[in-house]
Amino acid sequence: MNLSPDQKRIVEAADGHYLVVASAGAGKTRVLTERVRHLIADRKVRSRVLSLTFTNKAAEEMRQRIRSVPDLQDRAYIGTIHSFCQSILESHGRVVGLVTLPAILEREADRIAMLEKAFEESPELRGHLRQHPDAASKRKFLYRVLEKISFCKRDWGLFQNISSNDRMSEVEARVFREYQDHLASQGVIDFDDILLLALRILTERPAVADIYRRTYRYLCVDEGQDLNAVQYALIRTLGSEARSVLIVGDPNQAIYGFNGSSHRFMMEDFPRDFGAETIELRQNYRSSKAVIRVANALYPESNEVDKAALEGKAVIVRCLNEAVEADWIVHRIQELLEKGEHSEIEGRLTLDRIVVLARNRFVFAPLQQRLENAGIAFHLRQPSGGAVFESDLGKMLDLSIRLAINPRNQLIGNELCRILGIPPKALASEKDGVPILEEVFQVASAEWQVWLGPLLDFVKAVLLDINRFSPAMQTLEGAWMDAATKADMEKVAGEQAFGDLEFLRDCWGKYSRKVAGEARSLGQFRNQMATGEILPHMTGEGLMLAPVHTVKGLEFEVVFLIGMVEGTFPDYRAVKSGGSALAEERNDAFVAATRAKRLLYMTWPVARFMPWDDQCRVKQSPSRYLREIEECRAAEGADAVPLQVAESQSPYGTFHPPKT
Repeated sequence: MNLSPDQKRIVEAADGHYLVVASAGAGKTRVLTERVRHLIADRKVRSRVLSLTFTNKAAEEMRQRIRSVPDLQDRAYIGTIHSFCQSILESHGRVVGLVTLPAILEREADRIAMLEKAFEESPELRGHLRQHPDAASKRKFLYRVLEKISFCKRDWGLFQNISSNDRMSEVEARVFREYQDHLASQGVIDFDDILLLALRILTERPAVADIYRRTYRYLCVDEGQDLNAVQYALIRTLGSEARSVLIVGDPNQAIYGFNGSSHRFMMEDFPRDFGAETIELRQNYRSSKAVIRVANALYPESNEVDKAALEGKAVIVRCLNEAVEADWIVHRIQELLEKGEHSEIEGRLTLDRIVVLARNRFVFAPLQQRLENAGIAFHLRQPSGGAVFESDLGKMLDLSIRLAINPRNQLIGNELCRILGIPPKALASEKDGVPILEEVFQVASAEWQVWLGPLLDFVKAVLLDINRFSPAMQTLEGAWMDAATKADMEKVAGEQAFGDLEFLRDCWGKYSRKVAGEARSLGQFRNQMATGEILPHMTGEGLMLAPVHTVKGLEFEVVFLIGMVEGTFPDYRAVKSGGSALAEERNDAFVAATRAKRLLYMTWPVARFMPWDDQCRVKQSPSRYLREIEECRAAEGADAVPLQVAESQSPYGTFHPPKT
């Protein structure tokens, strides 16, 4: 264990309460991880250790770093604050009226629809909504109201006094209650409710709270600057009799004030309430000229090249196909690791300083196989807020599962109808999920029927026996592959759909390894997907593979940006829509490029197999962003040398593919 004196002081601190103010890159996660290891392995404390983070990735990273600690799962709980609170609901939800664990309403669009329904069905509130006759004005109004509801749920004091608090009008309090009643009528809760209900259990049932206080005498909390009032109230309640509470964070990185978070809970309330001792850790970095030139090609003059100290490198690599693209990346990573050093990179170059980015998750499939063959450890970064399906078919599959679990959820039914292009259908509350799906699928167009029959069979099979999930998935995939060879569908849409099937299969694999067969349920499986606990390839170690939209704010010495073809990046749906959707694609490309601090490799395949046809590859065109970067290079002249264009190389030789 190679720790600095200050880090070691924190890790080995005696019983007591500590606030660690740590800047970016100062080893916050490492300090927390080693603290947990020290308490369990060295001090052998008799109670369990509770270590709470804000992202599933950070939690998994911590678990992986100390996986060698004997009986880790029995000695510590390491997870997000949401997943811990969900476990409280699973164990003790009945004391606040939860006979079964409700489904989690994940998407903001679903919450907006639920709120609109609350207005429309209340004679008292309906008039407030109808003051906004046009769709844009109505949506803006609903967003403002939803923000107020979320604000209330994240402020424990305000939530406890909804009716009497002067920060909410009488109408706002009524809206809040109506919204909560509609959630309950549909058998769902939102993410904020997970924390609120857990806190209610701990505050209204002292005997339950005592169980948790006796179980967890040592608490470690990451990203303390992002705590809101409810989260801090949970920590204060759980830690009121603890021997040691450690909170780590950086007040300069508190950027979620709009969500009710505030660094004052860490910097003011925690030291006052717990008498915590403050310890500081500090650290920082910068980007190369080559990377800035690429960024400026996408958004001219967005950065000043001359302010960068190092030249760096930006390379476009044209590859024969997706297999060669994956080979080239693996070969280049191996070369970088074998060399271990780079003149413009401080310290040894390791996998955790490299990232591979793509517009969509399915692009990684060929690369994942080659990384496994090469013995290179990797993990797939997931978006916050749980599972995300990228294709309409994948979304339809997920919605069908969710409707089968909760047939009362009208919002899910409406969303399923929207994807199928049929009018919303009122759901019969007394019916089971399968008959409702049959009614919805019956009125879908003929072009959808080829997909819906196998989907309905899949849902029936897993409802009958959850442990038949894997063979049912195999049957579904085979039927959909047959359909894909006949159907007139977008090639990229098909790739995304089969990528979603693989994603769901991986989620099931992780869930089935975690939960014993007799304890499994479809509802529990979907809820653990929603909270992100069973998302695949989240080991936290090795090379990070990440969809572009999950890495804003992160930086790496070396970035590989792969699958840079039209229809994938930019996404074909954004190209069709144009306007703001296409503008967001350019923003994503800009974010992707500027994640690189020193070296940036942008790759694209000239041809690519579709999942349902492994005989004939489909020709691809380079992304418009690559063309713009090359045009910018040409305009700047040879002296600028902002970019190198290379033909693809792999461990098996050099390829010279035809230019498109």
